[in-house]
Amino acid sequence: MGGSQSRPGPAHLEARRLSAIGMVEQGASQAEVARQLCVSREAVRQWVHAYRGGGPTALASRPRRKRGRVPLTEVAQAIERGRVEVRALTTPHVRGLIERAHGVAYSMSSVRAILRRLGYAYSREEGWRCPESAPGHLATSLARGLTG
Repeated sequence: MGGSQSRPGPAHLEARRLSAIGMVEQGASQAEVARQLCVSREAVRQWVHAYRGGGPTALASRPRRKRGRVPLTEVAQAIERGRVEVRALTTPHVRGLIERAHGVAYSMSSVRAILRRLGYAYSREEGWRCPESAPGHLATSLARGLTG
């Protein structure tokens, strides 16, 4: 199964849920409906339960909101501002800096990936460090707004 397939839109998903309810109301078992619509029996069970509790509006798609990524330049600036606060730059500290500055709570693994992209190196003794003496270092350049 390839990853190039596009996801069905909210209207299509609502129509599928309503279709499932119609099939169940006409006497089809939840298992039969699941097979015909290529969904799990649990999904059909949840749709039927929601429909019985709230009618068609309970099957409506809920808007999903995903916060956008914070541009690396802005992350680098937040880190540079926050470096004066602590002796050792830790992943939780950087996560907090980004969250306070931009309202986005990255996972720890994402914070580590961002730090590596910015050129930071980690050691147990010193935490995340940026060799400031290196000319043209990515994190330093980004923090100063010299590259984009």
